[in-house]
Amino acid sequence: MTVHRDWVRRAVVAAQRIPPAAGAPDGGSRAGGERLDSAFASDAADVLRDIGLIQLDPLMRVSTAQRLTSLTRLPRTSRADDVDSSLWPDGQVASFESFTKVACVFPLEDWPLLRLRRERHASGHRPQLPAGVVEQIRQVVAAAPGGVQIGTIESQVGSGERTTGWNWTQVKQTAELMVRTGDLVITARDGTTRLFDLPERALPEAVRQAEDLPDEQLLAALARRAAANLAVMTRADFAHHYHLPAEDAAVGIEQAGLAPVQVPGWPGATGRDQAFCLPELLDGVLPDPSAQGVVAAPSAHSAVDVSPGAASDAGARETWGEPREARLIGPFDPLLRDRRRARRVFDFDYLFEAYVPRAKRVYGHYVMGVLSGGRMIGRVDIQRVGDQLRINEIFPEAGVPRRVLVPRARGAGRTLARQLGVTLEMPG
Repeated sequence: MTVHRDWVRRAVVAAQRIPPAAGAPDGGSRAGGERLDSAFASDAADVLRDIGLIQLDPLMRVSTAQRLTSLTRLPRTSRADDVDSSLWPDGQVASFESFTKVACVFPLEDWPLLRLRRERHASGHRPQLPAGVVEQIRQVVAAAPGGVQIGTIESQVGSGERTTGWNWTQVKQTAELMVRTGDLVITARDGTTRLFDLPERALPEAVRQAEDLPDEQLLAALARRAAANLAVMTRADFAHHYHLPAEDAAVGIEQAGLAPVQVPGWPGATGRDQAFCLPELLDGVLPDPSAQGVVAAPSAHSAVDVSPGAASDAGARETWGEPREARLIGPFDPLLRDRRRARRVFDFDYLFEAYVPRAKRVYGHYVMGVLSGGRMIGRVDIQRVGDQLRINEIFPEAGVPRRVLVPRARGAGRTLARQLGVTLEMPG
């Protein structure tokens, strides 16, 4: 089946379940005028279950990566300070931290789906881990109900040497590898400090038992999970999303029963560039991401119409979207974290220049995309300074008039500033 790029873009954005502003034509409102119903998340844990993973990054130019990603998908009345306590609630387990190629947080129910990745790390790294250090770490962690921070582990194992910055001690390196192999797990934090724990203690029994399902069943569930989150994906997209070997991505897609689609203008129609989606998406039903795994999760959402017949390339000159509907998209957001996919879906070539010398930057130190009308219409160089969210410069995409972008960048900036509890300052 051939689907239009315009529909793919709409479906990709719809799968992120970004709530509209009050008064939008597709829903009601709650007290205070904020639209909120079962189609959208009410807290960051809901967001995580909706989108499957949130990349972690500590850069605080605006706010942390997990806060920016969550706030984009939460009501405008939500507050940044509530994000972390929802992802890592006291006395409960909602998530676990692990790695794709980078550090991410995943919904608790997806622990079984990543078993093959943990086993691959174990086969590659476990033989090289110092057995004595591994055992000592396990003893320290076992003696600390609720988990223990790395500083405590380092103080009780080996020479007591402490990690400074990226100069990791052998104990720190070993503990982090034990997280990758599944010998340790991180499901809680003390403030911003990660707590290392034992999987058999921290994870519910049903979650651990589901790890024993056949490999192909887990890969199929992982492919369905990714397809629900990404809407339309290639094998390469799927592999990048979870940092999978190409053969695992191919097996998962084949076993998941995904529907192949042709997207005009996308490279290749076979192999790693063949596009796929869940069959119900072609019927206009946005799949429930929480229903794709192997462990029951809090069920999600009411249906959202994403019928392929609702738009075509002929309708690509759609409205730019209302300024109040616009959102700022961070550099580690699922819509942008795969730069090649962002170029293919949005024709948006994102550059992350935080570590580029100032004189060589094209856009700025920390740049966020402006999403409006289902399109990336521009970007802003932005930073938080005290009690202000300061937009330093605004950059329209090709073909987008500046007069169109500026009010939408302002609207998106006001939304984020409100969520951060600061005021917005626009460039003069």
